[in-house]
Amino acid sequence: MYSIFQHNTETAPMSDAMFECFKKHLPSSERKKFEKRHQELKELEVRRELQNEQKLSEILDSETLMRFAYVPFVVAQLAWDYADTIVDVASMLKLHPTKKLCRAVRELKRQYDRVRDEFTNHAHRDSEIDNMYVFEDGVSDLFSLYLKNIEFDLKSEYPDLGEDYRNYLLAIYQCHIVLQCIYRYAEMQKAKIEKIVGHQIGDVLPKELRRLDILVMAFVGDKPISAKFDAQQKTYAQCLANRMTLIELNDKDKPEDAAQ
Repeated sequence: MYSIFQHNTETAPMSDAMFECFKKHLPSSERKKFEKRHQELKELEVRRELQNEQKLSEILDSETLMRFAYVPFVVAQLAWDYADTIVDVASMLKLHPTKKLCRAVRELKRQYDRVRDEFTNHAHRDSEIDNMYVFEDGVSDLFSLYLKNIEFDLKSEYPDLGEDYRNYLLAIYQCHIVLQCIYRYAEMQKAKIEKIVGHQIGDVLPKELRRLDILVMAFVGDKPISAKFDAQQKTYAQCLANRMTLIELNDKDKPEDAAQ
């Protein structure tokens, strides 16, 4: 699992660069004391991090840990799947201005996979993909409603837009709303865990997953949805995030250690 543990740093040591800069201005008689205190603070910080990690693993039950550290990556598989669809459709429609974006998405996916490879094995990733379909089936009603409303909005905004290009925009916004629901879910779970363990924790999502939405929305170009519908997107994202909290995964596909 990612290094997600942070803590209150009231007595945190200064950076080594700052330490060296500060030390050289001290009288020689004070430097040894300063060095000793700096080392003590660094050791204290290491111990505190280990204690916090241990505290998290001891306090959280397996279900809570699974929903925090496994479920987001199940739905992330769906987001990457939709991103692949965007790239494929853009290529099929020969949208030359999107060539650099397509390459950027593929490269970002490779970076994401490299990060995930450090913490998961093949069986773990297979379980994410299998449960991705479980989630997609479980929210099909919400997806259907969302896409119908998006399509209606696009037809209203761009009545002369061809069906192929409209479907391309639908794929973009479908990926976007999935990513937004993942971000919202991660925030909800983070707040829940912090309340349980009594200290701050970091972001469970890798930066590559957060960067994906920026690239995805760049595909929209000069055909955005209306401002009125855009304002409703947070509601759809929240509804999907709420469904994520209720997702029932296939037991046979759950990894033995969701926090790995």
